[in-house]
Amino acid sequence: MDSQTLAEFKVRLAQTIYWCKRHLQFSLPSSCLRTPELRPRVLEENRRCAVESVSHARELHGGLEIRKISIPDNLDDGRLLVYFPDFDLACGAAELETDGYFDVNNVPPWDTWVTYIQDSHKVDLHDTEYLVSWVPPEFVALADKGVHVNPEQCIQWLTDTPLDLVAVLRREKIIT
Repeated sequence: MDSQTLAEFKVRLAQTIYWCKRHLQFSLPSSCLRTPELRPRVLEENRRCAVESVSHARELHGGLEIRKISIPDNLDDGRLLVYFPDFDLACGAAELETDGYFDVNNVPPWDTWVTYIQDSHKVDLHDTEYLVSWVPPEFVALADKGVHVNPEQCIQWLTDTPLDLVAVLRREKIIT
């Protein structure tokens, strides 16, 4: 990850955390982090464009203060999750187990999306393309249930993967 991409990741992560903390409603895991104004268009050009559109909408609707924030210590007690869309079997188990936090395709709520990465090389059995999202601390236990019932392992905690991103974020002291 080059320095410009890393800087953009940090801004997006900080904005994602800021946005989600203000829209979280623990009793509504299926809808509270799927703000209609941020919803990506159904026919985006590609996955990266879908994530970009969410990020731009979050910045547009977040007001001036969203542009001035930094990443809170320890990710504000949340966790980073990766979703490998090409491994998805859409079995619905994670959706049921998490009261809709994940959708039927195992996709985390779009408000939580940080970035879409296309790595240059495959690591072990992991795909080269994946979505990184932030899970608020209030939903970590619920999301963990979804991770554990997901038979194809298309959703995983970032720190449980061998992805290069883990080493980069540890070096930057964003994750431990």
